[in-house]
This record gives sequence, C-alpha cells and structure tokens, in this order.
Amino acid sequence: MKKTRILFSGITGKTAGSAMRAAGDSDIAEIVAGVCRNDSRYYNYSELEKIKEEFDIIVDFSFRDSFDRVLSFALSVGKPLVVGTSGLSDEQSKAIERAAIQIPIFRGGNFQLEVKKFIDAVVEYARRADEPLKVVETHYKTMYVLPSETAKVIVRKVLAATGKKVEIESHLEYDELINDWRVGPLHYRGKWLETIGGNVLKIADMMTRQKPGGVYDLDRLLQKEK
Repeated sequence: MKKTRILFSGITGKTAGSAMRAAGDSDIAEIVAGVCRNDSRYYNYSELEKIKEEFDIIVDFSFRDSFDRVLSFALSVGKPLVVGTSGLSDEQSKAIERAAIQIPIFRGGNFQLEVKKFIDAVVEYARRADEPLKVVETHYKTMYVLPSETAKVIVRKVLAATGKKVEIESHLEYDELINDWRVGPLHYRGKWLETIGGNVLKIADMMTRQKPGGVYDLDRLLQKEK
C-alpha cells in the first residue's frame, strides 16, 4: 500500500518528534521532508519553493509568524493542509477559511481521537446540566498558549449543540507533558506526546481523500470517512 507522503512544518518540535517516531512503524504515512526556522538539516521558511521531495500533504505545527508562508505555499502547490499551530490571529483564521474553498484544510483544535470521545461526552452532559458549566484544564508548565485549542473546541461545540456558555479555567502545573481537562464529573487526562504523533499521521492520511469546501475538524473528517 502506498504511504501518504507528509511535508512537516515545525519538524524540530515535540509533535513532529512524536510523529516521526510513529512514522517508523506506520503502514499509512511517512514524513518525507521537514521545514523549520533554524536547523540546517531541514528547509527553512524562505526555501519553501526549493523543496524537491514529492509530498501529498502539508502538516503544520510551527509558529504564527511562519504560518502565513505555509498557507500561501499550500495554496500555490494545491496540496491539503493540516493546521496544528496554536495562537493564530483572527485574520489568519479568516485566511484559513478562505483557503479552504480551494484546498482541503483540517483545523480541529483537537488531534486526539481519544479526546474526541471526551468532548462528545461533555456535549451530552451539557444538554442535561442545570449548573454553570466550566472546563478546568491543567497542563505542563512549558505549554505557551492558553486556553488550549481543545478547551476552545469544547466551548464552541457545547454552545452550538445546547446554546449554553462554558467558562474556561486554565492552569500550568505539571512537569511532565500531561494534558488534563475536567467538566463537571467528566475527566480526561493523558500524556499527549505518547499518542499525538500517530493521530496526526492518521488525520493527514484521511485528509488526502477529502475535497475542498470548508474547514474540517475531527467530527467532520470521521463522518466523511465512514
């Protein structure tokens, strides 16, 4: 079976490291080239047009100041894009929506298939709950963007499904790379570095089979794959 070939932007980051380890045992995807800001082993963001490797999709876990170049490059080569970069501006988010008319784009906020089950459970709990809703999230101390994209997804999905607002309370406490979310009696805690890489590879592979027409999240992608 032919593997999905990934160009990974942010190749020196923790998510890319997890993805490279997962790719070593993967039958569905491989990372054929990488882009970063300051490592001579890989392309940098001024060299995107010089990339020689053939690739099927771009996965971006970089920084907001590099993202515009990545999005423009994806449009120029007509390749799908998986967006994992945090802290994008409103204008960058609008640019993603415009670009999704031309190329398939995934920007889910959540890349963990296991976390999706938790979010679905939170939505069902919110339908029945009478008390004020709050997501309390606790993460590793080196996490640099709060609230997390996953917490934002919970807020959006609960509001869309129930019309109820959810407050976010964020903490940085763990020395290990742990993510923890609580909503009422519901709780999810995981060491994301152990699972994120494999999930990103699966999402990238699925996105190569999608068509443009609005930004994909995990719910929409899994529905399309049924």
